Amino acid sequence: MLLPLGFLLLAAARFIPGFADGYYNIVYRNLGGIFGSITGIFPFSFMEAGICSLVLLVINWLVKLVLKGKEGTEAVLKYFKNVLMKMISVACAVFFLFCIFSGTNYYREGFAEKTGLEVKKTSASELYDLCEHLLNEATEAGSKLYRGEDNITVFDEKNFSMAREAKAEFEKFAGNYDFMKMGFGKFGTPKPVFFSEVMSYLLISGVYSPYTFEANICTEGPDFLRGSTMMHEQSHLRGFMNEAEANFIAYLACEKSDSDYFRYSGNCLALLYSMNALYAADYEGWYELRLRYPDYLSADMAAQNDYVSAHDTKVAEVSDKVNDAYLKLNDQQDGVRSYGKMVDLLLAYRRSL
Repeated sequence: MLLPLGFLLLAAARFIPGFADGYYNIVYRNLGGIFGSITGIFPFSFMEAGICSLVLLVINWLVKLVLKGKEGTEAVLKYFKNVLMKMISVACAVFFLFCIFSGTNYYREGFAEKTGLEVKKTSASELYDLCEHLLNEATEAGSKLYRGEDNITVFDEKNFSMAREAKAEFEKFAGNYDFMKMGFGKFGTPKPVFFSEVMSYLLISGVYSPYTFEANICTEGPDFLRGSTMMHEQSHLRGFMNEAEANFIAYLACEKSDSDYFRYSGNCLALLYSMNALYAADYEGWYELRLRYPDYLSADMAAQNDYVSAHDTKVAEVSDKVNDAYLKLNDQQDGVRSYGKMVDLLLAYRRSL
């Protein structure tokens, strides 16, 4: 029964105008605010604990299946059928919970529409100006930060200190928009993942859990982008599921922060995407700006490239394809390429100032 009910809810969100936003205001804000505030009290990730429990459960089923072999083929088949039915039931329950907790948010009105940003085609010169602005902002904020070995930016406190600061900065930013207010004191605090090394080999820097209303963060890799990743995942918690919009909101939250570190992190995130777009549109302009990178910015970008190259395995490729399929199933037809739309949002924002 849960399977068709879940599909019915998603169909209503997709095809009935205003349903998704109404559901967000009436249901998601209350569910997310309450449960997210409860899970936010604890410093560990409930999502991670749940995955570990699920792995142990599957191992337990497999061991019992092997032991049933001593009782004969009929006992094995009977137990296998029982386990299969349990797995199907669990899968249906998981799908239904995804639908009522988060799935409808994929069909909400976007951040650009809510804030009146006009996304349109633009010239290469305007893109150049955007990149130059982001470079200047990143250079100014980055010049004040602590640097470690090889001139790489280091956040000089533990990851959970960064998480608490990211939560406070995002809460301050979200307070400017009525449609982003939800939760209580502990809602949305990002959770550094214990098994971050596993996430690194999937090339996942962060993941939002719709079942526990948590923003889970990988602690591997260079520090300079982790702040913007925390803001990105908190954007998903507020119901903005499109990846380009979550990146753009992360930039805005960082850009309006009082922290030099978060301003640097947000501008570096935006600079990465914008410079990639400029490389394709105006190579000479890209090359000119690239020569103006200060040593510490070049060192951070090189560290990020090295990190990605070291973890770009077949496992990461499969992870990327799974993520691509997941985005397309949830009506993000560009799949992982939807991250590129962030540049259009950045340009629209610059024009609105």
